[in-house]
Amino acid sequence: MEEIYYAFNPWWENREFNYGILRNWYLDRFKGFVKRRQIEIVIGSRRVGKTTILKQLIKRQLENGVPPTNLLYLALDHPQLSGTTISEHLRLFRKIFMHDRSKKLLLFLDEVQESPQWEVELKSVYDLENLKIVCTGSTSSLIKSQGGRLTGRQLVNTIYPLNFEEYLSFKGIKVSRAEGYKMEKFADEYLSCGGYPEQVLSPSSEYLINLLEDIIARDVVRLYRIRKANVLKDIMRLLSASVGSRTSFNKLAKVLSISVDTVREYISYLETAFLVKPLEKWTTSHTEKVYAYKKFYLVDNGIKTIMTGKGDLGAKAENSVFVSLLKTKQNIGYYAESEREVDFVIGSYNRPYPIEVKYSSGFDWESRKFSGIKLFLRRYPKIRKVLIVTKNTESQSRVDKVTIETIPLWKFLLQKVDDGSN
Repeated sequence: MEEIYYAFNPWWENREFNYGILRNWYLDRFKGFVKRRQIEIVIGSRRVGKTTILKQLIKRQLENGVPPTNLLYLALDHPQLSGTTISEHLRLFRKIFMHDRSKKLLLFLDEVQESPQWEVELKSVYDLENLKIVCTGSTSSLIKSQGGRLTGRQLVNTIYPLNFEEYLSFKGIKVSRAEGYKMEKFADEYLSCGGYPEQVLSPSSEYLINLLEDIIARDVVRLYRIRKANVLKDIMRLLSASVGSRTSFNKLAKVLSISVDTVREYISYLETAFLVKPLEKWTTSHTEKVYAYKKFYLVDNGIKTIMTGKGDLGAKAENSVFVSLLKTKQNIGYYAESEREVDFVIGSYNRPYPIEVKYSSGFDWESRKFSGIKLFLRRYPKIRKVLIVTKNTESQSRVDKVTIETIPLWKFLLQKVDDGSN
């Protein structure tokens, strides 16, 4: 066992190790994490970069002067490690370096759900040992399955595929302010490619197809013991083709010739595997929010590309705006009345902020395609700002007391999203 420990922890022998391209957006959110008592649980899709984040956190700790032998990294899905409990790994780690029980150690546990009785083990070592623990897992069921054992003991961090700024960084693209016109092309490429790190560095449709197969097989079929994996794939195709559209579970069930309950259940599984994300209707009525149609988005546009092709940039643009808003952890919904819609509404119910995505050139407020926004303004007269995300148009105008701002998608994706209150 000692040999495999040394293989996974090259810093013990002052050897170099690969920690990838820095993802500072996430690293900044981990500042001071060692001082926090709680277990840090890092969740996200397979191959989204969770292991890389762990290695970067380890690199930061080494740079901050933490002794290398105080840090233990384990990939618990490795065959030589997966059969051993966390507490036993900790005991062997202490034995190698003769650590005192009082010494604070840092444990980085990759794919923690592969370890025997991981929930009980984490609670036990958290309660009894002087540790800082960081764990990763590939499904959000990691949080639910521990049955409340870690309530109050955990902080959950979700890692998403690369945002547009990270995409440009990974591609080595640097554009001066005087060359902003180039960004439109890069945004289109990003919409088709998606943000899985390896896909960005070495684009390949075969890679994404195999990745999707792996996620469905390991994080859905195996975990929930589903017999008909082909139904999951059919649901993924249907949701990919209807990104941004109101979706009826009854209609999906009829198309697939399965029960409505099965459709709901399977979509929830795809959500736990970080493949799809639902959006509820924006309304003050809890009943309406629960029973109204949902809209579904994909967590990564690259998956949509392998499902529906390289076109459909309008839907992909809307999808990218949704994921960007999702990361802000604001209240988000869509507005719909009859056939008229507003893509996204954020902010408070007293002063909502509507956001519409129209991925085309030019802007004409008199166009019928803005009828949903206009209806929403009549329903909520206190609104003072509307945002229209376009392909390449940037402007600001006033209609009565409302400021209508248009912004190119690439610029929206690079800026911090506000709630419209300013």
